[in-house]
Amino acid sequence: MSDNIKNGEVLIRVENLSKSFGDNLVLDDISMEIKKGDVISVIGPSGCGKSTFIRSLNLLEEPTGGSIFFEGTDITERGVDIRQIREKIGMVFQQFNLFDNMTVKKNIMLAPVKLKLMTKEQAQTRAMELLETVGLADKADNYPSQLSGGQKQRVAIARSLAMEPDVMLFDEPTSALDPEMVGEVLNIMKDLATKGMTMVVVTHEMGFAREVSTRTIFIDGGKIQEDDVPEKVFTDPKNERLRDFLKSVL
Repeated sequence: MSDNIKNGEVLIRVENLSKSFGDNLVLDDISMEIKKGDVISVIGPSGCGKSTFIRSLNLLEEPTGGSIFFEGTDITERGVDIRQIREKIGMVFQQFNLFDNMTVKKNIMLAPVKLKLMTKEQAQTRAMELLETVGLADKADNYPSQLSGGQKQRVAIARSLAMEPDVMLFDEPTSALDPEMVGEVLNIMKDLATKGMTMVVVTHEMGFAREVSTRTIFIDGGKIQEDDVPEKVFTDPKNERLRDFLKSVL
């Protein structure tokens, strides 16, 4: 992680972010900050813009308007090497996106070696450490097809961590899992939060949002309708749409 970023310092600043798909305005003038050590859960109804928002933070979705600053650099400006920026922004998706023709260990080693951030030996050592962290050291030489969905997602988390990112983005990481596998992935994420990893998590898991987050953001209609500590969001919601949403999911 970057040595010059201390707890509480702003890692990502979003200013007047908007995103349209044709005539459909999906994100509408969003501004917010993500500080080092934050664990931010993003909740809201389906189709409200949650995934578009989180995918905009590393330009997987290009904004229609506004700016996104990562560690002081406006990543929406022309000439910014977004691939280099993404090395510091880990991303875990709904689908696991593992390479089926590679072992679990080689999936984790691939990016650090390819980008010349580590030697093969260093990457192998790091991969085994990370597999130990996610409880899958015994699966190092297995192929993704031999794993359960929960195990694949844990490998996907380990793969993102191999790049030693400054922030981790999770786009509904448990939504493709069978219910009994959700807990094993959430436990890894809770452990990361405890260790101080900065995280932004789009999730339907209200228990996680309430227990683990330092902040919970409610998005509806492409806008941040509420942004507060979980205790206030869940027990004293100010926004009427949030109150209706919580009634339907809790």
